[in-house]
Amino acid sequence: MPRKPRRRDSASNAPKTTHASQPEPGSAHGGDARIVQQDRILIAAVFAAALILRLIYVWQLSGSPLFDDPVMDEAYHDQWAQAIAAGQRFVDGPYFRAPLYPAFLGGVYRLFGHGYVAARVIQAVIGSLSCVLVLLIGRRVCGRAGGAVAGFAAATYWMHIYFDGELLIPSLIVFLDLLLVLLLLRSAERPAWWRFGLCGVVLGLSAITRPNVLLFGPAIVAWLVVTHWGESSRWLRNTASVTAGCLLCVLPITARNHFVGDDLVLIASQGGVNFYIGNNPQSDGRTAIVPGTPGGWWEGYYATIERAEAAAGRRLKPSEVSDYYYAEAVRFIREQPGRFAALMWKKLRLFWTRREMSNNKDIYFWVDEVTPLLKFLPLGFGLIGPLGLVGLVLSLRRAKELFPLWGFVVVYVVSVVLFFCTSRYRMPVVPILIVLSVYAVVGVGRAVAGGAWRTITIGLVAALPATLLVYVTPATKAFRNDAFAYTRVGAAQVRKGELEQAEESYLKALELAPNFPTARFNYARLLRKMGRLDEAIEQFRRAAAAGSTRMTGEPVSRLADVHFQLAHALSAKGDYADAVEHYRESIRLDPTLNPGRVQFNLAVMLEKLGRMEEARAAFRAALPPMREQLAEKPRDPQLLFAVGRSLVAQGAYAEAVEVLERCLAVNPQHAEAARFLRLAREGLVEQP
Repeated sequence: MPRKPRRRDSASNAPKTTHASQPEPGSAHGGDARIVQQDRILIAAVFAAALILRLIYVWQLSGSPLFDDPVMDEAYHDQWAQAIAAGQRFVDGPYFRAPLYPAFLGGVYRLFGHGYVAARVIQAVIGSLSCVLVLLIGRRVCGRAGGAVAGFAAATYWMHIYFDGELLIPSLIVFLDLLLVLLLLRSAERPAWWRFGLCGVVLGLSAITRPNVLLFGPAIVAWLVVTHWGESSRWLRNTASVTAGCLLCVLPITARNHFVGDDLVLIASQGGVNFYIGNNPQSDGRTAIVPGTPGGWWEGYYATIERAEAAAGRRLKPSEVSDYYYAEAVRFIREQPGRFAALMWKKLRLFWTRREMSNNKDIYFWVDEVTPLLKFLPLGFGLIGPLGLVGLVLSLRRAKELFPLWGFVVVYVVSVVLFFCTSRYRMPVVPILIVLSVYAVVGVGRAVAGGAWRTITIGLVAALPATLLVYVTPATKAFRNDAFAYTRVGAAQVRKGELEQAEESYLKALELAPNFPTARFNYARLLRKMGRLDEAIEQFRRAAAAGSTRMTGEPVSRLADVHFQLAHALSAKGDYADAVEHYRESIRLDPTLNPGRVQFNLAVMLEKLGRMEEARAAFRAALPPMREQLAEKPRDPQLLFAVGRSLVAQGAYAEAVEVLERCLAVNPQHAEAARFLRLAREGLVEQP
């Protein structure tokens, strides 16, 4: 009696050969031509839907005070891109960050002029093309209908739209990574050395956009070995092609770093700093600041270098600075393995949380206050995360074929969790998770229809931990900070000269968080700028009282600045004795803050109080740092005056005359410089 044929698992069977049903353009016959036309219409529809939503978002975003006032990483990219557009060098030594995105942005500025509309519109186009890539990947994995669902899901995914509007890397890196995955899938179906070489080129372009994707390179090699086991010539040829394509993009950057900076830096030197940020005793897994350094981009950058050089006792090359922070992180891991393990688990949970983790700007605040479109797009990580994990588990049944999807997700997650987590670092895996989500729904749906209980069981078993991982998140209350967002809005409004609006923003921040020192400090500076000196002094005092060693992730330098600004306001009011105390407190907290200027102001106050010996000591302390600054700014009239006056106080009349004459040459109307020049000349006459 013949055996009854075993029923095949519909979930693993149905999508497996969907690519075979996709006719190549130009090869269609009869009904196939209609299918090709339908595919083209579908691709156009996904692209159009994605682009329309993104353009609406850019239009709404244009009402934000920060639309044309980029901050933090956006400001860094903007400055770098402007230098590229002008043909100027921005980075003297090796790149600190990967250069492709600033180069792309610089190219936009070169073509359209420096502005923020064209860049965002072009990124909207790139993001829409990424949605088309999601459709094409989904069609190969899930069939025509599944690909369409994946494409439209990507088009309407609100965080994808959000990042396409930021002057940040995700718009470009998502496109490149999706293109890499699609090319790998196609190359596996039709192996050819040039196809794998093209995969390597895209991998290299992605690496010089964000280097952590290089970890996917060894995984691709392992996949090729396993796929072509027993065919050594084939996997060697394909591996060599991928490697050569990647190096074609990476090695020119490495060579540039070497010749410009005499240093060996593969792409960028920020790796050690970022690794330490995510792996130190104070790390929370998502704050992108080295503990104890200022929160501003450039301030933090220089502070990290100074710390490494102070520890080494010498000047360091960028690679040596990176090595120092790698070593510090490894020391933490070695000395506190339990804490490190707990931190890695926390970062894994943060990566998979349904909440969005802000970095430069508070995501939820901007969506609610500026871009309401995104509030009407419900698709978010709360759905994509669990379904994507279920799809990833189910895809392992076709592990070799679907490695470009699940392998990319696994490797990329590891590459982020090793450092620290934010939504923009998570973004590259989201479109792949959208495809895997559709794969899960299609696979389980067909399993239910076909009674494939094994697939149903696997899906259900995977769904429970996946849902818990996504919905049970540590420290969920810390994911939004409207007080900080209003403070940032106020600062942008001040830079635009919108002082009344800025005051309103600062008051909103203080209403939400009365003990928020940064908001109060900024509000006090605004009041002084508006001429309301008594109110400013009161706010400075309250900021100083509320301050601590960390103000919004910033170190004692910010609290030192509070005391400096308070002293400055007190001196303007004529309260010299109180000003002296706050200048001294500023110096005590951070002697490196405004070096020379604080000591000079202190000396002037002491002189007004008649405490001449203390004044001369302060003038003496102010001179060395001010002379260093003068070498960099030889035509700064205020600096020239301060140096000249300090020299008069020290009795160095000849040098004082020379410096004060330079000051008056720059600014002939500087009355105080003229007065002290007369005193210096009189001193020369009186000298024997």
